[in-house]
Amino acid sequence: MKQYPRIGYFDESLIGQYCYAFDKLDGSNIRLEFSKKKGWYKFGTRNEIISNLNSQFGKSIDLFIDKYGNDLEEIFKSDKQYRNSIGFVAFAEYFGTNSFAGQHKDEKMDIKLFDISQYKRGLVPPKEFIEKFGHLDIPDLVYQGDYNLDMISTIRNNKLGLKEGVVIKGVYKTKGNDIVWMSKVKTNDWLLKIKEKFGEKALLEELNGNKSLLV
Repeated sequence: MKQYPRIGYFDESLIGQYCYAFDKLDGSNIRLEFSKKKGWYKFGTRNEIISNLNSQFGKSIDLFIDKYGNDLEEIFKSDKQYRNSIGFVAFAEYFGTNSFAGQHKDEKMDIKLFDISQYKRGLVPPKEFIEKFGHLDIPDLVYQGDYNLDMISTIRNNKLGLKEGVVIKGVYKTKGNDIVWMSKVKTNDWLLKIKEKFGEKALLEELNGNKSLLV
């Protein structure tokens, strides 16, 4: 089952690229596989396969299918861009009001679709994702335009009132194909909470050892 790719931190080589920045929800990554023959049939967290009997994440499966299952199936089967594909993997964030750094409280949980991978094609490009799936409940688009230092500063200093930060997406054109690139930027507020709760080591792990990213 396809896993969601790891996303690197701020990459200066991307400056000037056109991009879309989505609100990064603070929760746990859930993946759900759909087959034209089997329907929704395989489920997992980022690193393991689960069922709805899983004590920690099992409820996320029914929550996702109730919220998105029929709508996504209709798009997959009717849209001319998808109807000939045999399968898809949907990626969603499972979270609650008080979730933090992948830890959850005993409270009402929600789930939000943030990406779709099409069989043999890969992740749906961000513009297409908005056009095809934006009528569903997806993360807020908080910025659209050139990837630049002003935008990065705005996110880091949390001038948009975000809980964690953003995932930034764009597209490389390669031999006529759209290859999605991604980068992430966390707010200084969120990173300092990591340090307060888990210590300096956890902060450095979050920043891939580069403390200069906390500015």
